[in-house]
Amino acid sequence: MIKIGNTINLELNDPESGKKVFKSRILDAETDKIYIDFPVEKNFHKASFFFEGTQFRVWIQGNDQAIYMFDTEVLGKSNGKVPMLMLSDPGKDYYIRIQRRQHFRVDASIDVAVHSMRGEFQAFTTVSVDLSGGGMALILPKEPTLQPDQKINTWLSLHHQSGTIEYVPVVASFIRAIEFSGRLKGMFQFSEIEDTERQKIVQFCYEKQLEMKKKEKISNT
Repeated sequence: MIKIGNTINLELNDPESGKKVFKSRILDAETDKIYIDFPVEKNFHKASFFFEGTQFRVWIQGNDQAIYMFDTEVLGKSNGKVPMLMLSDPGKDYYIRIQRRQHFRVDASIDVAVHSMRGEFQAFTTVSVDLSGGGMALILPKEPTLQPDQKINTWLSLHHQSGTIEYVPVVASFIRAIEFSGRLKGMFQFSEIEDTERQKIVQFCYEKQLEMKKKEKISNT
């Protein structure tokens, strides 16, 4: 999984300047530690230094060409012949495997505002049942009745673990509706969405899946 020489990307959530992404290279690895070159912020060419305890979300590419994501923190510096930054390795149980071009779905209840594109119905707010980078399922009111392939304007409210909230506009196409716990669940596919907005949703799904894995790990101990 952890291969010496591979590129590693690190995301830092800075409360003052927002998210920053750094790039580095894996130099060595042990059972619970990863040693990397000092990271360089993307779009810059100067190495960055971080204090012990700094937390990152990182992703690497595995030998199977899938992307693996997990949370880590700085354990310190290794002052050998080659100075290295030492990161914690939480173990494979905490890795999230993301197949390239795959939009994995997670259970997520978020607030969603729904508006008609042509005035066919009155705007309403609802909550999601699940979410992915490619679509979502929403709890629907009895009215209006949506038609297959009908497009709607939606605004998704994403509450991140850091406390920040992002509002993501998406044009979604209605696929079908099914019964769900005595209510109506509508299935939607994202039909018009900017890549930057989709990435926000994918990042939110990563966070949710990591959160679920941590809860499962705690409940099994």
